[in-house]
Amino acid sequence: MIDISGLTKVFGSGETAFTALKDINVTIAENEFFTLLGPSGCGKTTLLRSIAGFVDPTSGSLTINGKDILSKAPYDRPVNTVFQNYALFPHMTVAENIGFGLEMQDRPKAEIVSVVSEMLELVKMTPMADRMTSQISGGQQQRVALARALAPKPKVLLLDEPLSALDFKLRKEMQIELKRLQHETGITFVFVTHDQEEALTMSDRIAVMNGGRILQIGGPREIYDHPAERFVADFIGDTNFVYAELDSITGDLARVRLPSGTEIEARSVSGGASTGGVTIAVRPEHASLTQSGALLNGTLRNIVYFGTDTHYHVEIESQPLFVIRRQNQPDAIEDHKIGEQVGITFNPGVAQVLRD
Repeated sequence: MIDISGLTKVFGSGETAFTALKDINVTIAENEFFTLLGPSGCGKTTLLRSIAGFVDPTSGSLTINGKDILSKAPYDRPVNTVFQNYALFPHMTVAENIGFGLEMQDRPKAEIVSVVSEMLELVKMTPMADRMTSQISGGQQQRVALARALAPKPKVLLLDEPLSALDFKLRKEMQIELKRLQHETGITFVFVTHDQEEALTMSDRIAVMNGGRILQIGGPREIYDHPAERFVADFIGDTNFVYAELDSITGDLARVRLPSGTEIEARSVSGGASTGGVTIAVRPEHASLTQSGALLNGTLRNIVYFGTDTHYHVEIESQPLFVIRRQNQPDAIEDHKIGEQVGITFNPGVAQVLRD
């Protein structure tokens, strides 16, 4: 559906020039929920606005359905955008807002009525069709904005952090709603967010961005379990970093020696070191405390109870603090004490060598 090649955007010139996008290459499939994820200032919104036509790239190509769109005005592109502030018309009803874009396209009145009815049903807002948008809640306004953007049946729907203004519970509900809408309409969604959990919950694939570049693209499980870069591992979820020595690489497996002297196999990534010191990542829930067969040893410095799980903070000599997450069981008895010597174990297959 979308093919982006060598896309670069430089704002300003000379000493004040700022490169917001650096050689972006990505293909987004038809009927895919694709998320651009990264911290503020990483370039994700600039990339979204380039697709929409609100930003003119400095170089590169961008096609939709095989057709070059960089020369087209925003209103001539087969895309629609849902903005962070929704941009609804307060003097119009819910139904009038949804039908506005269709009216601007001079669609027949009967078609507008039919499509508006269909969209109201899709976002479960039929009972509020005649309400003014100033008289409905934030979550309902978000649904109206979605319905208005979906009404012309665009090839691509661009969503610029549309859930950021909602409270926590409503955000969770709308995440499920967005995924349902994307599945039912078959429209390609390109979603921008800085919320890692939001991206993991909704996306078919995620592009993690930083400094104007795409660092890694993959499915939620791949991005979480097998991050390629240290930034990706650190930005998405909690992770432990262990400094180790790389002995050898065979295919996508690396032989590494831990600080304890124990050798294990870990997943490797292309473009990383071939020998010498490396950093491996291990997620807290993939490790456990043990009395025997430990891969790492240290001192238990803190125990933090979170209700659903408990975190154990272990100090290992010359290493970052190692955190272990254990899910709590009913009537479980705490069997560890702060200050005791403990061992850490994990399945070697969960360890990931990173590109630093």
